[in-house]
Amino acid sequence: MTYQCNSPGRERKGSIAVSSMHNVSNWFSSLKRPKKAKPKQDKVSRSVWDLSLLSNGIKRAQLKDDLCEVVSEMESLDSGEDGKNSNKSKMMSIGRKKFNMDPKKGIEFLIEKGLLQNTPESVAQFLHKGEGLNKTAIGDYLGEKNEFNEKVLQSFVDLHDFTDLILVQALRQFLWSFRLPGEAQKIDRMMECFAKRYCDCQGENNIFENSDTCYVLSFAIIMLNTSLHNPSVKEKPTIDQFINMNRGINQGQDLPRELLVSLYDSIKAEPFKIPEDDGNDLMHTFFNPDKEGWLWKQGGRYKSWKRRWFILNDNCLYYFEYTTDKEPRGIIPLENISIRECQDRQKQFCFELYASGGADFIKACKTDSEGKVVEGKHTVYRMSASSDEERKEWIQRLTQSISHNPFYDMLASRKRKAQLYAKN
Repeated sequence: MTYQCNSPGRERKGSIAVSSMHNVSNWFSSLKRPKKAKPKQDKVSRSVWDLSLLSNGIKRAQLKDDLCEVVSEMESLDSGEDGKNSNKSKMMSIGRKKFNMDPKKGIEFLIEKGLLQNTPESVAQFLHKGEGLNKTAIGDYLGEKNEFNEKVLQSFVDLHDFTDLILVQALRQFLWSFRLPGEAQKIDRMMECFAKRYCDCQGENNIFENSDTCYVLSFAIIMLNTSLHNPSVKEKPTIDQFINMNRGINQGQDLPRELLVSLYDSIKAEPFKIPEDDGNDLMHTFFNPDKEGWLWKQGGRYKSWKRRWFILNDNCLYYFEYTTDKEPRGIIPLENISIRECQDRQKQFCFELYASGGADFIKACKTDSEGKVVEGKHTVYRMSASSDEERKEWIQRLTQSISHNPFYDMLASRKRKAQLYAKN
């Protein structure tokens, strides 16, 4: 039985598009740590999140302190001991913490308490000021697809003044005000708003025939940043390759060479700074997994079976040697792959992930015996569950996460639109 889900238009929770931008770089950099001594045995199978917090007392203490502070502040408000201004300040502090934990509920709380007006402009100003706000939470809220949030996004972008800034400078300012979410559709909406705003700010000095050109070039710059500064990319793009990649995107015309050279030199000299929120490490990925549990995994080169702790979240499958490990042994982005049941002579209840869509290998990375990050070369990942019921549940959850990467489709479509006039 084969399961496949390759619908490019599906709105999803995952982080597939991020592999085109910052997350792959983050995966590799987060895994490049000294190899740690492993415990001799693993007697527990509690949640990775719980166990990671137990092994990291500082972060757990910080989380408890935040929650206790919220509770104490709310009790203080109820007691009426503080003055009106003090109460307002405390409620704003509570609202910020609520926003960082759940953006939607945080905004609802602030509106309910009269600290924000129920208008896109008021919410956008609050997010743009950003005082005490988690930039990942800001990005998640701005990326939500509903009428109110889309108006907030537009108002948020309009608060940026890109007048007299070259495109790289505008991108640096924009991408520092929040952290891009992982979903391709969210990134598309955000970058479309950015491109329109940038063109409007340039007025008569705008060299782009339309915002589609700005959109395509913006993504070209972001991908150039990844290619030039990601240590896993061995062959760095040259200035001529960057220029050739962007030929004909200005309604069939080429952009000035000196412009592209200046953009290339700026990114080469100084990479983008991606906002990093306090405590926003890899373990946050595993706070609320779609599924987690023990599976037997067959090796690639040597077909031996090893027991691994698997976590499925954000359209990625992670596996660990122990539930207490903070860093995964391997990461498998569930992109352009399929899943099927299979039979094996050594194990029961087997299923496997295999490359689809014309790919030769499954895109993945893992740590080797020396702790170095290496690219996976699997054509198939075969796993064994403890029961047929467990296998079916893993297949169901994985199938829901597997999808074609729509990011490339949207970018290619926008590029074709920008180049359309070359054929007319």
